[in-house]
Amino acid sequence: MKRPISWILCALILLSFAGGSGVHASPTGIGGTVIDGSGATLEIPANREETTIASVYAVAVPFITALALTDRVLAINVKSRFWTDACESLAAAGTVGRGAVDLEALAGFAPDVLIHRSNDVATVEAVTGKLGIPVLCVTVEDFEDITNTLTMMGEYFGREARAEEVCGWLAGKFERIDDIVARIPDHERVTALMMGGELGRIAGGDMLQSWMIEKAGGIYVAADIANNRGWINVGVETVFEWNPDFIFCTSSTALDYTVESLFSDSAWSAMTAVKSKAVHVIPARIDSWDMPGISCALGTMYMLYRMYPDCFTAEELQAEIDAYYAFMFGKTFDSAYLGYDLEN
Repeated sequence: MKRPISWILCALILLSFAGGSGVHASPTGIGGTVIDGSGATLEIPANREETTIASVYAVAVPFITALALTDRVLAINVKSRFWTDACESLAAAGTVGRGAVDLEALAGFAPDVLIHRSNDVATVEAVTGKLGIPVLCVTVEDFEDITNTLTMMGEYFGREARAEEVCGWLAGKFERIDDIVARIPDHERVTALMMGGELGRIAGGDMLQSWMIEKAGGIYVAADIANNRGWINVGVETVFEWNPDFIFCTSSTALDYTVESLFSDSAWSAMTAVKSKAVHVIPARIDSWDMPGISCALGTMYMLYRMYPDCFTAEELQAEIDAYYAFMFGKTFDSAYLGYDLEN
């Protein structure tokens, strides 16, 4: 069972700044190269502090926002209206597609760089080959990816100081989580599972969501099952056999079931988590806290609160929620608007 502790996390972040992120800058900090999430080497733009951006990859939006790059965005695709509500510059941006890139529209906006997902080789080749626009690929499937992506993008766009600040903020939050979890006796630890968009579809033991559960002090029942950091269909019978104390449901995708339907389904009635009403959708409705990104700290704290409310209270969690949004956006948001309820 994985139970990372704070000094490992700090070492990881320090290593990312020391070169683990794939940054290879010149002594002056101008020029040089970065290695992006696909392993490609890109030259750092001469105009890196003015480099304009387009993207259809909604996962990149929290990183763009965290690094204060939203004013450079010409065209974007967001996962929910939260991002355009929170950032006027994103609301004013155009679009070059929703997931798939419209090459004609992209040519019209002519950004300095397209930020895209690493596993879409065909689009990368089309954009670079036909349009001559560099593509900065990102891979964010686990915590190391998150810190490496922040560091790499900070170097590429001239936001090194902000990248270091964000990574430091994350390290501080997870250090607090580590301190709390360290005080929970082993015999009081509970078992947990992260379920995906379909019943019987679960997060593999190598995914960010399973890491979050273990970071929050849970024992992940599917720790030994992996699918290249992807969701796995194990079937409901296997979930019944595991019978975890807690079931968390992702908010990163639409669910084809509801928590209420599980509570009223006789087939699930013998499950420990169902009997104790310990089935929870990770907040928030319009800003998922279990997506790979900075908000994974909130998702982990939410799990900690649900599994060990005597160790981390709703009041403490709410204070951390407000601190996160103030750090990211300079303002806080109402729980009803974001779509979460800590009391139920």
